[in-house]
Amino acid sequence: MVTYYTSQSIQIVAMSRNTWMFLSIFVLVVGAIFWYQYRYYRTPVLIESSEIYQIVLGTAHKDDIPAIDAPEYESVASADMYLNDAGYGMVVEVGSRTRFYPFQILVWHEVVNETLNGRDLLVTFDPLTYTAAVYDRTDTFGVSGKLWNSNTLLYDRTTESLWSQLRGEVIEGELTETKLTRYPSQVTTWAMFKSEYSFGQVLSRETGFDRDYTQDPYEGYYETTAIWFPLDHDDARLPPKSFVLGVERQGTAVAFPVDSLEEFDTIQSIIEESDVLVPSYWFAWAAMHPETQIYSPNE
Repeated sequence: MVTYYTSQSIQIVAMSRNTWMFLSIFVLVVGAIFWYQYRYYRTPVLIESSEIYQIVLGTAHKDDIPAIDAPEYESVASADMYLNDAGYGMVVEVGSRTRFYPFQILVWHEVVNETLNGRDLLVTFDPLTYTAAVYDRTDTFGVSGKLWNSNTLLYDRTTESLWSQLRGEVIEGELTETKLTRYPSQVTTWAMFKSEYSFGQVLSRETGFDRDYTQDPYEGYYETTAIWFPLDHDDARLPPKSFVLGVERQGTAVAFPVDSLEEFDTIQSIIEESDVLVPSYWFAWAAMHPETQIYSPNE
């Protein structure tokens, strides 16, 4: 049998080949773009290296994670419409005023430039190290997009010096060796807060930014042992993402594993009234305090 091809059928075949070639090139280009984006945002880029600090890029630009500069608040009853009872947040008290800062909101912003009952405070939370800390402030702060020991570096808006969120001190910039004063705070669940502070205030979802505050973009990260960014010091005495309460006192750092909190009466007898506890993942506390002791009730 002889097959005859008309000029029209030849054109159709040619068009099909051109279409497939175009689609193939398009898929390759799109794939290359996605791979570049993945490498750009997930591969640590070393931007500063010294014997002390190793700073890497976490996001492309400063303020990619926007700080909250004009926080608004809602009642416990209003916040209870969407907050998870088991979800955590920070409780901060100044005089007779008490506020709750849900991690559901803080994971998207990491910084609240706060004034509570006349006191200027810097409320911070870093989901990569699960560190919650509050400081007295004399400036406003933003998120630099840079990291040290997988912990976010903040910047002050006057000098743009880089501040360790966990340590509360400058590690690069004009204000080097300056340290913020910690202000006491506690981490608790929403269920606990609403039962104890029914007339308290809650950081509102009305932040001025379009975010889904019912979702946590780090949820998968919490469930693994993976650490996304490099550390200056690795300490295997505890699992990397076990929770500790850290205390610095007269140059000595001590970590209290949260698993030991069943011995809380004993821990309370050791912690002094002036001590400020810092909740954190073990890997971050140990990386920044290589000589840290680990509290053991048996010692």
